[in-house]
Amino acid sequence: MEENKVLENLSKSVTERLKIPIIVTYISVLIVYNWDILFYLFFDNDSASKRIETIKKIYEGQYFERVSVCLIIAVVLIVLFTVLNTLLNVTLKWFYRKDKETSSEIENFEKIDSLTTQLSKSVEEVKELKKQVLNLQNINQNLADKNLDINIEDISRKDYNRLLSYLNNKEDKEKLRYSLKELIQNLKDDLNINFETIIEQATYSHQMQELFDILKSRNLIDLKRAYVPNSDRYVNKIFLSKSFEDILKLQ
Repeated sequence: MEENKVLENLSKSVTERLKIPIIVTYISVLIVYNWDILFYLFFDNDSASKRIETIKKIYEGQYFERVSVCLIIAVVLIVLFTVLNTLLNVTLKWFYRKDKETSSEIENFEKIDSLTTQLSKSVEEVKELKKQVLNLQNINQNLADKNLDINIEDISRKDYNRLLSYLNNKEDKEKLRYSLKELIQNLKDDLNINFETIIEQATYSHQMQELFDILKSRNLIDLKRAYVPNSDRYVNKIFLSKSFEDILKLQ
């Protein structure tokens, strides 16, 4: 739409400069073609009547020729001007279209070049991100391997130290620590000893009961009801966690 407006304005401008009305063209040609008559008529020193009489006598048989030839020349000039105007418009349109195509090709080339550059940068960024991800995966793997390479005894020792720290914060910490020592010794002597027997043999039965509650809350031991055929009764059998088994070995 914009291109058509530009071409239309250009065509109008050229047409206005080249187009000459037929009457003006004819008058101009008539003056140029009959310059000798006009020169004699306006610049000779004879009287006006004598100059007119002389013109009639000399150009008597040439009136039609001088008028018709000027008309033919005027028409030919108008046709030539029209043809030239059309050719000029066609040429200008062709140049304008070529210039537009060239500009469009240049813009497309610049866009392609810009997109190629951006794509190249994006590919490099993706490669760099892949390297970073791979490095992070390696780091995580190394950390995981290090974390897995932990001695189970270290975990048990930490559980034991945390238990002692907890007992030391109690008001009756001495009795609790002594009860823990008794419990460990009883279990070392007999792993099948039951809860009721330990409570009966404990120096401080109340603290021993409390100690069992603490150990159960920390998942270090568990109590389960079991039937004893020899005594025909049910007792609470003690089940030790892996950490507490290691604590027995540490002591």
